[in-house]
Amino acid sequence: MIRIVGVAADARVATRTDNPVALAEASRWIAANALAARGYRVVVEGIAPRAGVVAVRCGRGPAGHRNLGAFADLLAALAAVPALVDPEPLPVTWRLALRALGIPLLTRGAPVLVVARDEIDAPTVIDVAAHGDAYRVRVTPRLLAA
Repeated sequence: MIRIVGVAADARVATRTDNPVALAEASRWIAANALAARGYRVVVEGIAPRAGVVAVRCGRGPAGHRNLGAFADLLAALAAVPALVDPEPLPVTWRLALRALGIPLLTRGAPVLVVARDEIDAPTVIDVAAHGDAYRVRVTPRLLAA
């Protein structure tokens, strides 16, 4: 718990900018460190997009860690892809947890990470799956119908 508080404190410094790209990179750094503080690794398959809307399919988190649940999957996706999260579709508890960690949320002109409830039209889809003490994050670019 103390490590998580340290990450949140460091996040306050990392997010002192108005540059959306820098904020997206800070989100990636904060999420990766929050997971590392809990003893989790993130393994990325694929190439992270530079900008655009990214849909995340969150599972149930690591086995035996119901408190983390799918929220940890969201952190794993952020650790793999620098982006800002659209807070609108998220549960209130997730919004509060993101703010407590110091993860910046959506601003215009930045890469956007949205949690997918169903298939959505996004040029990139991220599938997150927990495997023991690691997260496998698969980044898949998609061709959208014109």
